Amino acid sequence: MLVRFRLLVLTLILGFTLSNCNDGDVIVTSFDFDDSTLENCGEAGGYVFFKINSGETESISLRLATTDELFMGSEIREVVLDGSSNFVNYRIFDGSVSSAYFCNEIPPSTPGISIEYLGSAGIARLTTITGFDDDDAIPFVDSEDDLLEGTGDLDKDGIPNFYDEDDDGDNVPTVNEIGGDPENPRDTDDDGIPDYLDPDDDGDLVLTRYEANGTLDPLSHNTSETDTPNYLNSAISESVMIDEFRSHSYDFSSDITLIINNLILVNGEEQITFETFDMGNIDEILMGTITDTPAFPED
Repeated sequence: MLVRFRLLVLTLILGFTLSNCNDGDVIVTSFDFDDSTLENCGEAGGYVFFKINSGETESISLRLATTDELFMGSEIREVVLDGSSNFVNYRIFDGSVSSAYFCNEIPPSTPGISIEYLGSAGIARLTTITGFDDDDAIPFVDSEDDLLEGTGDLDKDGIPNFYDEDDDGDNVPTVNEIGGDPENPRDTDDDGIPDYLDPDDDGDLVLTRYEANGTLDPLSHNTSETDTPNYLNSAISESVMIDEFRSHSYDFSSDITLIINNLILVNGEEQITFETFDMGNIDEILMGTITDTPAFPED
């Protein structure tokens, strides 16, 4: 189950105003992006977010030149538009425009730009919400209790239980300790603590982590004539101390929302102004798997 910690963003969408210092004709044709999908291209050093209207002849785009890696971790980032590194363009084209126009390193020569407004004043507000999942099928519980699948960290490895694939730090993945039923997880020694939260699964007073013959894999160490590994066999209490964690993997998925406050688009003496312009949202803008080896906690 993918768990998300959401940051509160107040979004108030207001209509835009047009002004012309010379009282001439306003030449903006529609500026209607309500039904348009927010898209993005680029990477650290040059991100582009853009929308193309339904007629495929108008676009609005935001360029951010930050060298930071975006979309990884829940945060609200505000960037001041400066007209050079970070800016907005509203364009009207003389033909149909596609995503490739923004996603090519060198924009194509067609369609041509008939009218262009530059947004060099305003603040872009990018909200990223990243969810993490350890794929152990245990439901998330909104709690800091170390014995629940929440934000507690039972084994003190720096990874909260809800996306720690080895909650008790015994080097046996949680998914292998559940016993096939997350609602009724296995408790080998019947001590009331399920194996995935019990550092001594068989109750022989030897930590599961030490019943691996000096390796990091208790699952594979078996010195009996049964198919049961030593860490689940209370009749065997051989011990080799090893205080290290095996590598951990967990999935992540990030969503974003993007608004621009106090936006002013300028073409000569004409202006389009917004108190708040909602660029939209992109779900699963970045997904992947993180693999890391946690440091063993010091006493």
